[in-house]
Amino acid sequence: MVSFTECFGGLFSKFRRSTPKQIEPDSAIGGLLQSYPANPVQHPELNPELSKIASNLETIIAFVNPKSGGQKGRIVFERLKNYLNRENIFDLTKGGPKLGIEKHKNKNDLRIIACGGDGTVGWVLSVLDEMKLDNQPSVAILPLGTGNDLARTLGWGGGYNNESMEIFIKKVIFGKIVKLDRWSIETNLVYSDQNDIEVKRSSDAKDKLPLNVINNYFSIGADAKIALDFHSAREKNPELFTSQAFNKIEYAKNYSKDLLNRSCKDMLQDITVFECDGISYLDKLKTLNSHSIVFLNIPRYF
Repeated sequence: MVSFTECFGGLFSKFRRSTPKQIEPDSAIGGLLQSYPANPVQHPELNPELSKIASNLETIIAFVNPKSGGQKGRIVFERLKNYLNRENIFDLTKGGPKLGIEKHKNKNDLRIIACGGDGTVGWVLSVLDEMKLDNQPSVAILPLGTGNDLARTLGWGGGYNNESMEIFIKKVIFGKIVKLDRWSIETNLVYSDQNDIEVKRSSDAKDKLPLNVINNYFSIGADAKIALDFHSAREKNPELFTSQAFNKIEYAKNYSKDLLNRSCKDMLQDITVFECDGISYLDKLKTLNSHSIVFLNIPRYF
């Protein structure tokens, strides 16, 4: 049985391309947000000379995942050097984000750029959770992943396609801040009898999840298997995943393959309780013959 506990989320800079409007959140924790339209001509406050915002640049640090975006992260790393101090840019494959945050944590209005996919953003947020800073930095996203669903939701777009880095940096500086609800998840292995202990030893079952925080969504079944297979293949042969287009094609191939193999067709046989707010949905899921169950925290999913 899976139980969820609501927890306070990270802070995000957000920049919308449409007319400013208020967004009413579903949860009382989420705040109201107004942000600027993304037109530096109509809004000259977004287009000052870089020399006039030099002090703001010192409060920005960037974490780049060079493997994201079909290796596009390496290009972004070099371009950021034209605007940020070299000591403010960090390669996530060399020690992760903790050392960089620790180094700059005392700066006022610290803003972090997470350059990568949704997994990269989650990594940075989880480290911030662990560090329990008195002044939580805000986090902006330069989307380099395959889906970039969180970046789309927060108005940063669906992917970086060599747009002006100067304009992006100004959005980070002048963007408004919005709170994001995040969730913790607890899992436990349940045995029907003592003999199942042998099953645990010979299977891939884990006592704990690699990450127990939900930023975007949490899924079990076919969807989770496809995502895991993709991640495993990319970790094994990163040289093959050199473009976002190729990554999306691989995802589509895995979906098509699973559609034929029906690898999780018996998933519901292993679920005995499925409740939300005291209401059971198990019978409905069985009626639908569901192969996947997804819990959404944002309005975008792939």
